[in-house]
Amino acid sequence: AEKEFADLVGGMLYPGSRKKDVVDAHGNIHSVKSGEKKWQIFLYGRRRFEESVGFFGANLFIACIDSFPERREDYLRDKETYKQNLERPMRMLKDFLSAKSEHALHDNKVIFLQEAIFHSSEVDYLAIKDGAEFHIFDAGEVIKVINTAVVPANSKAAQRDQMDDQKVIFKLADTDTTIGEIEMRNDSPVHYRQVKFWMDKKKTLDLLKNRIESENRKSSRIIAYGRAARTFKLE
Repeated sequence: AEKEFADLVGGMLYPGSRKKDVVDAHGNIHSVKSGEKKWQIFLYGRRRFEESVGFFGANLFIACIDSFPERREDYLRDKETYKQNLERPMRMLKDFLSAKSEHALHDNKVIFLQEAIFHSSEVDYLAIKDGAEFHIFDAGEVIKVINTAVVPANSKAAQRDQMDDQKVIFKLADTDTTIGEIEMRNDSPVHYRQVKFWMDKKKTLDLLKNRIESENRKSSRIIAYGRAARTFKLE
């Protein structure tokens, strides 16, 4: 999707990874999302949180990781105990994301969303591929809408073999619908003691389209919304 979008906007792929995907013809940075159902916003291990200077609340994510033993074999022998260990750190993470920062102008949730989705302020636009079309939103408006629309909560067991407080879920405040989750990945030797944050593609796109108005079709395959409808330009 990144190369396809770069060709459409007369831009180029941004070298490296992080959240920057495409630089358009005017030098603006786009984060491009595609996928059918879910977007993986991040999948980080302990070292990433330790080395990321700007990751707000990193110590709480590390506490979730440290709920599990270093050897996966030990976890597999006693999953229930280690999942019980996770309950308190996940509740603390939810409380943190629900609180206002004592030393910042914004609440903890919006600071987290800004860092997680766009790596602070290094992205100008979010481009979402849906079918053959790309939907473009101003990055600042994206964070504002998501932050206003969602509330953090802890997961509750839905089946007998599940346990409470294993995740932080982001629910739409007006419908109680889950739009994203922070969860632990312990399902393989490759993905062990990792924190994953994912968001639902359709629900997120629908939210942005419903809350950000003044749609402007820039070409047969590109539609811009809100501030992006005014500021985004093709060649």
